[in-house]
Amino acid sequence: MTALQITATRGSGPPATAGRERAFAVVWQHPTTRIFARVGRLVVRDGTYEFRYDDRGADVEGFEAFLAFPDLRRTYRSEELFPFFRNRVLSARRPDYPVYLERLGLQASDPVEILARSGGGRATDTVHLAPEPVLTPDGFVELRFLASGVRHLDPDGTHLRAISEGDVLAVRDREDNEVNPLALVLDSASGAPVGWVPDYLLDTVRGLRESYRIEVVAEVVNPPDTPAHLRLLCQLRAYPRP
Repeated sequence: MTALQITATRGSGPPATAGRERAFAVVWQHPTTRIFARVGRLVVRDGTYEFRYDDRGADVEGFEAFLAFPDLRRTYRSEELFPFFRNRVLSARRPDYPVYLERLGLQASDPVEILARSGGGRATDTVHLAPEPVLTPDGFVELRFLASGVRHLDPDGTHLRAISEGDVLAVRDREDNEVNPLALVLDSASGAPVGWVPDYLLDTVRGLRESYRIEVVAEVVNPPDTPAHLRLLCQLRAYPRP
């Protein structure tokens, strides 16, 4: 992963496709080692879309250019969201689409914001979109994400049932994690683990923690019948240190 990048918004409220700039690190996970590596960047600006590979993308072990973007040196531009990324958003034709938006804490359909909250992961590949933190007009840095590993940490939902929307969650190092010693776990106020910071966002969250005072709150706590990967939407706010 590269150094932390923060996107400055131009105004608040409108979706990225109507004027806000949003940017994503495109992260690929090695299918065998399970190591995440940043391979490219997607930028949304003034209703246009731009994708290019990182200079070091070709050096990532095992990585090959995506079929949708075969040239590692080209900058791809479009006036519409590339199908490679749009296909990572649940179709608006699905009958459960309104419920899906609600679970993501959204009132309006905006594919870019859906990608920013969901990470765009699919069962058919190992690509994720890691949103760059947003510098808000109010002067703090903001990042939203779905907690991962909820099904493993809280299989019967006991801990999540004790959490209310707006509750502050502690971010704790888990160096004893055999899979990833850099893992960050999310704890409730009682100290019960309720989820993990997604691995593809670890560099971003750790970078913010080094330079800012961070606070993570439970923004949306979905009911027990919700798929585990959608149970807990978190909002991270990073404030300048005094």
